[in-house]
Amino acid sequence: MTDNPEIRAKVLDWQRRYNIPDGDPALAIIDLLEIYYGEGISSRPQGSDPQAAAVSQMDDAALEQIRAQILPTLDRITFQIQELKGKMDAMALDTFVEQIGTYHEGIDYCTKKLDVVKRESDAVAIQIGKVANSINPISRMAVLALMVFSGVLGFLLPFIFK
Repeated sequence: MTDNPEIRAKVLDWQRRYNIPDGDPALAIIDLLEIYYGEGISSRPQGSDPQAAAVSQMDDAALEQIRAQILPTLDRITFQIQELKGKMDAMALDTFVEQIGTYHEGIDYCTKKLDVVKRESDAVAIQIGKVANSINPISRMAVLALMVFSGVLGFLLPFIFK
């Protein structure tokens, strides 16, 4: 920043008042203004040239106008940031994150259980398939033989029990 202790003290006071850390973009704006306007307002030499003095006063007026426009905006931004921090604290995101973590643990547990159930159901399906293959289906010939036998039996029973 500047070597002028008065300006430096004001900037440091401004930083402390609004909790602005070093490296903040607002400080970069001040540095850019100092680069653009030279070494600072109070350290500019006031020569005997009236035209140079008028330009210096215009620069001072422009700098003050820029400061008058930037500082309220920075104040509003700082206030909004503080409000957002308050809202974030009020939302209790830590407990919300813990709840989400608990839900994910529950989902993981359920997923593992479903995998176990799927493996067991696949094993049961394989066993059922083996048992089904071991049972010999009734052939057409056996069905025909049963039908003929029951027909003959049906024909003979009325003669037997007469």
